Amino acid sequence: MIGIGGFIWRIGSGAALSFAVALVSVAGAWAQSAPPSSESVLAAAFENRYAIDAISRVELVMRGGSDEEIRRKVHYITKIIDQRLHSIARLTAPEYLRGMTILTIEQRDRSHDAFAFIPSLGKTRRVTTAQKGDAFFGSDLTYEDLERKRTDEFELGELALAESEGEAIYRIGVAPVHKGIYSRVEFDVAQLDHAILATRYYKSGESEPYRVLESPRSSMVERGGHVLPSRLLVRDVNRGTSTEVLISDLEVDASIPDRIFTVSTLEQKRKLPEPKP
Repeated sequence: MIGIGGFIWRIGSGAALSFAVALVSVAGAWAQSAPPSSESVLAAAFENRYAIDAISRVELVMRGGSDEEIRRKVHYITKIIDQRLHSIARLTAPEYLRGMTILTIEQRDRSHDAFAFIPSLGKTRRVTTAQKGDAFFGSDLTYEDLERKRTDEFELGELALAESEGEAIYRIGVAPVHKGIYSRVEFDVAQLDHAILATRYYKSGESEPYRVLESPRSSMVERGGHVLPSRLLVRDVNRGTSTEVLISDLEVDASIPDRIFTVSTLEQKRKLPEPKP
């Protein structure tokens, strides 16, 4: 058997040099083609989607088994304060629900405080951690959908290369560290820009998702270096319901005072910053 060194000596110095260069080129190609880690992809995807200060108007279009639609309009604001996500969502329509407001504050221990102001009662109630899976303003969105996600909240599975509607994606399966309604989540992340294109939730022992969130590429917009959805489709497969989330007037890196993220804002009905026209 002839080793690499002996083979190079036999074919001559010029050919040996060419052969050595070829080996280096092949090694470089292998290194470049190696896929990234699940953690690096998800970290970039979560940073893109959640680490923003933003003001927007959101319309929730809820559909059930019939052709009837129920619509809600929401003034929605998020801000990162001390590395923690704060959000406030106020209903602006329909009129009989106008003023109902949800305040969510991420705590340093990664738990979340949430408060809901009910205008008809003139009171604010605390939303407990156990209610994170509850419907957001009666839609198929949940409180948890609005929370910032971090990689250390999941046990990360293998990263797979796949394709969705002609686009190259990373598909990553994860399991929540703290078990709840679902036992497994699958993320579809665009290879191009780490936009989250789909999220599928599975219950224990089931091969089909019971809940799906989709963000079509055609509805993505670029704001402040972030690629964000202007339209989401949330489907509850078991109930046969869906909610279309339409996001407009999206302003990123907006000037948002910290003081609005307080219970006082809810109870005093303080005016919220508006997106620039």
